[in-house]
Amino acid sequence: MTLTFHDDDTDTGSFVPPSPSHHSSSLDIEHLVKSSFTPSESLLNEWELQPYPPSSDYTITLRFHLKAPSQNYQFIQDLLLSNHPSHSHWTRRKHLSLEEVTLLRTPHSDTARRFDAFLRRFGVSSDTVHYDAYDTTRSRPFLPNIPLATAERLLSTKYGLYKNRKTGDEIVRTLQYSLPRDIFEDIEWVQPTNYFGSVKAHRRTSHLESLSASRPSDIIGSNLIAQDGADASTNITLSILQDLYNLTNNVPSSALAKAGNMLGIAGYLEQYANLADLQQFYDLNLPAAANSTLSVVLVNGEETINSQTGTDAGIEANLDVQFGGGLSYPVPNIFYSTYGRGENTQANISYADNGNEPYDVLLSYLLARNDSDLPLVLSTSYGKCEWESDVPIDYATSVCNMYAQLGARGVSVLHSSGDLGAGAGPSKNQSLTCGTPNRFLSNFPASCPYVTSVGGTYMIPETTNTISGGGFSDYFSRPSYQDSAVTQYLSGIGSTYDGMYNASGRAQPDISAQSNNYQVVIDGQVSGISGTSASCPAVAAIVALLNDALLKNGREPLGFLNPFLYSLAASGLNDITTGNNPGCGVPGWNATTGWDPATGNGTPNFGLLRDIVLSSAYASSNLSHTTTTSASVPTGTGTGGQTKTGAGMSMRLGTNEHGLIGGSGMLIFLQSLIIMLVIGRVSRF
Repeated sequence: MTLTFHDDDTDTGSFVPPSPSHHSSSLDIEHLVKSSFTPSESLLNEWELQPYPPSSDYTITLRFHLKAPSQNYQFIQDLLLSNHPSHSHWTRRKHLSLEEVTLLRTPHSDTARRFDAFLRRFGVSSDTVHYDAYDTTRSRPFLPNIPLATAERLLSTKYGLYKNRKTGDEIVRTLQYSLPRDIFEDIEWVQPTNYFGSVKAHRRTSHLESLSASRPSDIIGSNLIAQDGADASTNITLSILQDLYNLTNNVPSSALAKAGNMLGIAGYLEQYANLADLQQFYDLNLPAAANSTLSVVLVNGEETINSQTGTDAGIEANLDVQFGGGLSYPVPNIFYSTYGRGENTQANISYADNGNEPYDVLLSYLLARNDSDLPLVLSTSYGKCEWESDVPIDYATSVCNMYAQLGARGVSVLHSSGDLGAGAGPSKNQSLTCGTPNRFLSNFPASCPYVTSVGGTYMIPETTNTISGGGFSDYFSRPSYQDSAVTQYLSGIGSTYDGMYNASGRAQPDISAQSNNYQVVIDGQVSGISGTSASCPAVAAIVALLNDALLKNGREPLGFLNPFLYSLAASGLNDITTGNNPGCGVPGWNATTGWDPATGNGTPNFGLLRDIVLSSAYASSNLSHTTTTSASVPTGTGTGGQTKTGAGMSMRLGTNEHGLIGGSGMLIFLQSLIIMLVIGRVSRF
């Protein structure tokens, strides 16, 4: 469902383009509504529909995401949720390989055939269809620079021109689009349509404090923790975090980390990791890392998006690579600079109009990497950290499925939980209510059940940072790994905030760390940076060090973290029991013993966590208890065929008109075979 934050009689007519007929004007083809989006109050305040339509020569790059068989998504999600001590397969399985996940992600060949036929019906030649070089599954076809009128015919919709009230940017969007009945179930989403999100510098989840005039020698390297435990929330340095999270005497002493272990850091448009600033940061804080290198991967971009000019240094990018790299040293780091234009070379098409959404771009790129090239941890604290209600559910579901696929390959994915507490109104003032009726807001993509959401603390002893994003999803149901912890919290608060949140939704955050006044070198000077943008790479670095310990002892990396965080990891976390995260005009969620929507399960103690992951308890399974879990991410239905059941997983084999497995059915057969082999491999470990 899609939440709205306005009265039923609120006039949104000025936001809605003219509605087309659900039949093509030139072809008698019935279209069914694929996605209908009601703008939230925040969008109504941010974007204004212009009284004039887009120009007649306006072109657009239209992207489609084709579905793989839905049971394949289900299998991947079940595999992730089985990574729990109560499951018989817990820690006994290896993660899936590139080939296995690629096969599971690949659309049925009948889907590709119907998609081609769909385009031909509307006069679009197959020669017009393009694929990104890394789209090995052929699941993301796009039509570059087609007339807007053609897109409107394909989707039986009408686009409008919207202007951002603050920036003046103009984009074309529609609130609803439709697809013919025979292709309806084959397509997950089409963009740009009803998604207004855009990655821009002002959407980052970090905040620049008033320290920009300070020189590095004035701030960095000083031990500012008061011995008597007084407030030391100001000026967080590497050494402070190392002491606080038990890293000082526990980091690897060798100059090289275990081969194959890498920490990936996601970066987006207008953010550049400045290598000179990184070198200066290491000189002042970690001389042993001074000669280390940061690998920079340009995803869909050119050298122009890796500017090393000091004034172009990105606050977010510098924060991530300096503290992520400093805390995780000597684990190699990779900075993924993701540019969203894809193959669109039309200069006058804005980034927001292109429809090549950066999450989808980066995740598709990573999922196509060889196993040896894939980072074992991915930290994202910059980008579209936004309200779920501002994201169409079909797009959110697709992105969440891709995170699940990345987790199945053994990658621990972490996202900042956001910096607006329990949710703020359109003015981002926590004292204001969040619409009528007043309701808490949940951040996406941190609300995805297959992402580890990182909240924020401050001060020493630690307490909840009031900005720490937390709450309950309205899109994704609560995963089984959270049931016990969340139920305990909800029973403790009783009827407080009834009607303001979805008590059965995925809860966040999962874990937290310091999030106030990180001392970052930016263009040769030091600034204090605050936000869950800071806590996310800090936790990611600790996870990378845990992987290093596991690999050196012949163990598998952690992979999807959340089931572990809600079980054995509890004794390796510092429980935060004070503070709250106000929002929507109320005090918000309180921190308490155990999990809470303010700081999750607490902050990490690396030394204790390392002992846990190397213990026999972590390495063994509880064979006396087997559970069958189900996915919480909604998926579409698959095509027809016969059902084959094994090991709790339901698989459907495609057949031809003679009832024989062959042609397109062979792909499904091979997918089923791989799944059964994986299950067999699991059982043998």
